[in-house]
Formats: sequence, structure tokens, C-alpha cells
Amino acid sequence: MEKQEFLKQQFLSLREEIKDTKSRIFKIMGFGLVVVPAAQFLAQAYKIDTVALSLPFLVIVVALLYLAENNAVIRCGRYLKHHIETEIKEVIGWEEWLETKSSYDTRSVDKYLSYAFHLLFFVYFINSVFLATKFSISSYGMIVTAVILGAYVAIGVWFLIFLFKNIKVSTIVEHDKNEKP
Repeated sequence: MEKQEFLKQQFLSLREEIKDTKSRIFKIMGFGLVVVPAAQFLAQAYKIDTVALSLPFLVIVVALLYLAENNAVIRCGRYLKHHIETEIKEVIGWEEWLETKSSYDTRSVDKYLSYAFHLLFFVYFINSVFLATKFSISSYGMIVTAVILGAYVAIGVWFLIFLFKNIKVSTIVEHDKNEKP
């Protein structure tokens, strides 16, 4: 296979993968929007302790699924930028264009999606911790609830820091500024 044809096929495959990954990101957010409240309702309505107490972890799992897909898009974009776009000198590639400075924020869509996800995660996590704590008080008493709440807070703070460090809106990463990929 000729180099140009190979690059073309890689480009088309990666663009398709990005399209599919973006679709999965919106499905994950939709899943989170529906399943987390539904699980909360079922846990409260039927007094299902395992569901009520595991709701904060369900929120974290949805966040991890989102993070995995977000990083998959970044990985594809980085490959396009560093291994395909560099081979075609006479045009500005998509990833290069997205990272150029202009009066228009070319990354606004990615930023808004990231903000929406952070907000969704924060609201759902706090709400699920509240409901799990409320359930725990009525079922197990204050001492057990204090331990459970402490665990939720510790895990939540750790995961929020992890999330802020790992959700990216650009193919630029710190080592891009200093070295070749």
C-alpha cells in the first residue's frame, strides 16, 4: 500500500473512531441522566439498601466511562496531529487548526461538554451521597452513617481531583510543549 493511501485510510478510520466515541460520550451522559435518578427512585421506593448505598459509586462509574471515552478522543486527535497531519505540509489539519489562537474559541464545544459533565457529576454525586446517608441513618444509625459518610466524602474529593486532572479538552498535553510525541 502506498504511503498516501495508508495515511488516508488511517485518517478515515480515526475520524470514524472519533465519531463513534463522541456518540458514546453523549450516550454515557444520557445514561447517567436517566439511570442515576431511576436508581435513586428505586432505592427509595423499595428500600433497597445495596442500591441506596452504592449510588455514589454508580455516579463514579459513569464518570469513569465518560473519562475513558474522553481520553479515547484525545488519543485519536493526538495521533492525527502528530502522525498524519505532519505528513501533509501544504494544508492546515483539523487538530492544528483547533489549536491555533483566534478570536473564536475553537474548543468551546469541548469545554462546554466538559463543564456539563463536571456539573452533572457534582450534582449527582452530592445528591446520591445525601440520599445514601439519609437511608443509612434510618437503617443503621448515626455511628455507621458517620463512617459511610466519611468514606463517601474521601472518595468523592479524591475522585473530583482525579477528574479535574484527567478530563482534557485538547490534544495538547504538557509534554507536547517540551518534546516530540
